[in-house]
Amino acid sequence: MNARATLPAFVVACLAASAVQAKPYRAMVTRTAETTRSGNLELGLRYQGFFSLDFEESQPYQQLSPSARFGILDNLEANIYLEVLALGLPGDEEFQVAFGDIPIGLQWTFLEERTFALAVYGRGTLPTGPSDLDTVLPTLSDGTWDLEGSLIGELRASKDLRFMLNASYLRHGTRGRGELPDFDVPDAVQFGLAGAYNLDNFTLVGLEVVGRFFLEDAITPAWRDNANQVEIIPVVRYEAFPGLVLEAVAGVSVTPGLWDIYQFRALLGGTYEFDLGEGPKLPKSEDDLRRPGRPTKKQPPRRR
Repeated sequence: MNARATLPAFVVACLAASAVQAKPYRAMVTRTAETTRSGNLELGLRYQGFFSLDFEESQPYQQLSPSARFGILDNLEANIYLEVLALGLPGDEEFQVAFGDIPIGLQWTFLEERTFALAVYGRGTLPTGPSDLDTVLPTLSDGTWDLEGSLIGELRASKDLRFMLNASYLRHGTRGRGELPDFDVPDAVQFGLAGAYNLDNFTLVGLEVVGRFFLEDAITPAWRDNANQVEIIPVVRYEAFPGLVLEAVAGVSVTPGLWDIYQFRALLGGTYEFDLGEGPKLPKSEDDLRRPGRPTKKQPPRRR
């Protein structure tokens, strides 16, 4: 999925899940070669917002994004996202809520070995969001027809350590601005590099570096010299109980082109994956919950 994330300078808690065990190598922005198990459905919910050290300079919108990922076959999954934008800040006279874009994607892991895997991801975005908000980034709900094609590589250095690399081309459409002239959003290339290490069966730490480079300097009518965007994203994931994973994610802008727009982006969200035939299996007692520091024997990664 395109990544789409944010909150303040601090790491924020985020939910996520999987049917039988945690997906320890799933990063937040960088896509991994792991796919949703065949016959499983993963439901998710994410919140994001943009922030700077000066709160008055923060972007005037937040975003809530429900999602679903379905395992069609082994190593083949489909995903869909809905997006709701909160425009302005609560309490402001101009505060309003708008329905956003609808990204729909398909990922195929066509090569999977013990030490490496390769996948391709394609996504199309239905332009159901507002396109006349000049400060909204092209990677969010800007009301344009968008396409993405990504190549995903994954190096499995050991059962606990993996590295992921994404190379993407982002095709952006034209923003209709009512009485104002339309704006042709420039295309972009995007690279994501991530490393993830499992401290135990339930806890993962990771670090992502995401770079996005637009083919023209002006990326929206409001942002005229912000084509080069790089951020660093630390990640912590913890499986609270089988199927439910807590995540903490914060993004820090590195390049001036992105620093001008926001300085920090953080994300709060959750997913729950379950077998459609068996249905969800939530904990029935406190004994079903994972406890931090509980000794455990590591299990080898699940083969797909």
